[in-house]
Amino acid sequence: MTTERIPLFPLTVVLLPAMTLPLHIFEQRYKRMMRTVIDDEVPFGVVLARENGIATVGCTAVVRRVARTYADGRMDVITLGESAYRVRAVHKDKEYLEATVDLMADDFQPGPPATAAELLTLFTDCHLLLHGSPPGDIDIDDQTDGLLAYRIASELPLELETLQELLEMRVEAERRLKLISRLNQLLPQLIQIQQIRSKSATNSHGPN
Repeated sequence: MTTERIPLFPLTVVLLPAMTLPLHIFEQRYKRMMRTVIDDEVPFGVVLARENGIATVGCTAVVRRVARTYADGRMDVITLGESAYRVRAVHKDKEYLEATVDLMADDFQPGPPATAAELLTLFTDCHLLLHGSPPGDIDIDDQTDGLLAYRIASELPLELETLQELLEMRVEAERRLKLISRLNQLLPQLIQIQQIRSKSATNSHGPN
């Protein structure tokens, strides 16, 4: 287990490994933090901000690209999630938070192929209902991908707490089972929404 001290960025977002996260940096403290991260080419930690504090598990991120800079120092950056970590201590000696964190090892074993097939079918069905097209960015034939659950979760409108649970799981096979359970709940909801929209569209074009 590797221990590091990293800048901390609490957000109402759960960042997952391999997930792309665009950020608009506008607060003065985070403009300074991001400048340090970019200049020193070091990671920072995204962590879920809750009403009673921050989550104990977050995800490191690296800046892949500065998309735009503004005259007042604001910037748009594209970041990528890398590794889950557990917060050991939070440090407040700078204008922005830092934390001592333990990078968490992962078991990328995917589990049975049948589980992957079920997950991919559910994901495709949900994606079709949400976007009217099959998923394009995920290789649905690569069922051995140890980050498959993360990749699928980042493409769907899941609750923050569900995403946080997935982030805290250290075994890919368990993440897939958790995601299957949640998508089996989500899919009927999406079907119902689609049926309501179709009925509404039909009624709006019907006779007066």
